[in-house]
Amino acid sequence: MNIIRYQQDIPISVEADIVIIGAGPAGCCAALAAAEAGCSTVLLEQAGFAGGMATAGLVGPLLGVYHWDSGKRIVDGIPYRILQEMERRGGADLTNKGMLVPFDPEIMKSVLDRMFRQSGVAVRYHTKFVKAVKQDSRLSYLVVADSRGLSAVKAKIFIDGTGNGDVAASAGVPFQNGSSDNSGFQPMTTVFRIGGVETAGIKDSENPETGYVATEIRKILLAAEKKGAVPKFGGPWIMRGSTLREGEAFVNIVRQWGDPSQPEELSFCEINGREDMFTLFNYMKQNIPALRRSFIIDSGAMVGIRDSRHFKGLGTLTLEQCLSQQDFDDSIALGGHIVDIHSTSRSNSQMRKTIPLYEIPYLTILVDEVDNLLLSGRMISVEYEVFASIRVMVTCMAIGQGAGTAAAIAVKQSLKPRSIPLPELSAFLKAGRVIRKCGEAEK
Repeated sequence: MNIIRYQQDIPISVEADIVIIGAGPAGCCAALAAAEAGCSTVLLEQAGFAGGMATAGLVGPLLGVYHWDSGKRIVDGIPYRILQEMERRGGADLTNKGMLVPFDPEIMKSVLDRMFRQSGVAVRYHTKFVKAVKQDSRLSYLVVADSRGLSAVKAKIFIDGTGNGDVAASAGVPFQNGSSDNSGFQPMTTVFRIGGVETAGIKDSENPETGYVATEIRKILLAAEKKGAVPKFGGPWIMRGSTLREGEAFVNIVRQWGDPSQPEELSFCEINGREDMFTLFNYMKQNIPALRRSFIIDSGAMVGIRDSRHFKGLGTLTLEQCLSQQDFDDSIALGGHIVDIHSTSRSNSQMRKTIPLYEIPYLTILVDEVDNLLLSGRMISVEYEVFASIRVMVTCMAIGQGAGTAAAIAVKQSLKPRSIPLPELSAFLKAGRVIRKCGEAEK
C-alpha cells in the first residue's frame, strides 16, 4: 500500500467525563448508566440513530432476556427498562416465554432517544471514529470525523461499544480475529422483512425445540441448494423477529462469510448479500404457499454481523467456568443464551447447545494496555464458545450497564477503572436493579 503523510491541526469538539463510541445495544446502556450516575456523558454514533444491529441491521428477535433452559428472566435494570418502555408503546412483546422478544426497530430508536434526553446523555450522530491516540498507557484523545471534517474527542474514560472493537484495536489491545481455531468468522446476514405473509402457514417459526427454524421450508431449500437453484443459506428463521405487525415477518436466511473489520470484504458481503436475498426470496415465493403473496418491505441499512475481533482482557471467562456456574465477586451481569455457532467454514451447519446461567466478571471488560478504556458488548474477553452465548443483544446491553457504572465510579473517585472498589461496584449495580448473581435470576 502506498503511503501519503497527512498532518493538520484539529479542534477539540468534545470534552466529557465519559465518552462511549458506538450506540449499539451495549453502548446505549453504558451511556445511560454513566449519565444516570451523574457524569457528563457523550455518545458517538456513525448512523443517524441508536440501536446498532437491532435497528440498523434489523437483527431480531432480542435474545438474552431469558435463560434458554429454565425460562428464568436474567436481566433487569436499564436493559429491561428499555424493553418495558418499548412494550408500553407497542414496540416489544415481553409476554413470549419462548426466550425471544420480537420488537419494532422504529419504536426502539424513539425510546432510546427519549431516554438519552431524559438522562442527560449528549448524543453525536453521524460521527465516525477514526483513530485512538495514546500517551503512555492512557488514551489521550480520539480522532473522529463528521461533516465538518476531523476533530478530537477527550474524556477521562472511554468505552468501546463499536461491536468490532475499533477503538481497542486502534489503541493496540491484542485480539483474536474470528474463531479460536482460525477457521474463519461466523457468517454475516442481510436481514430483511416481508409483508403479505400467511403467518399461520409457517410451522415452527417460534418453537424453541426447533431453534425457531421453519423446518418444512428448510427441507425445500436444501433440495434447491443441491440443484444449484439457491445459494448457501441459514435457518431459515421466518418469524416476528424485528416486526410485530400482522402479516409481516422478519427473515434471517442469507449467509455471507468475511472479515467485517475489512471494508473491502464488508462491502462484498453487503452487495452479495442483497443479491442472495432476492434469489432466496424469489424461490421461496414461488414454492412456499404461505409466501405466495409476499413482498420485500426492506432490508437492514447494514449487514448483520455476528463475529469479529475478540480482545484479551485482564480476565477471560472460560466455558468451564460457565458450566460450573463459578461465583465471581466482580460479576457485572448474567448470561444464559445457548452456545450458538454458525458455521465458520462456509456451510449451512450450526452448532447449538444449552448452557447454565453464568456470571460475567468485571475483569473481562478491562484491558492491560490502556488504563482508561473499557470494553463493552460482544468484543469482551471470553473463550470463543462463551462468546457464542454472550453475543446476543440483551446480554450485551447488560454488559453495557456494567461498563457505564464502573466508568462512573472511576471518574467520581479519580481512579483507574481497574482500581475501583468491587464492593462499591456491586452496590451501584444492585441499586440499578442489575441481576448479576445466578441466585438472583427471576424464578
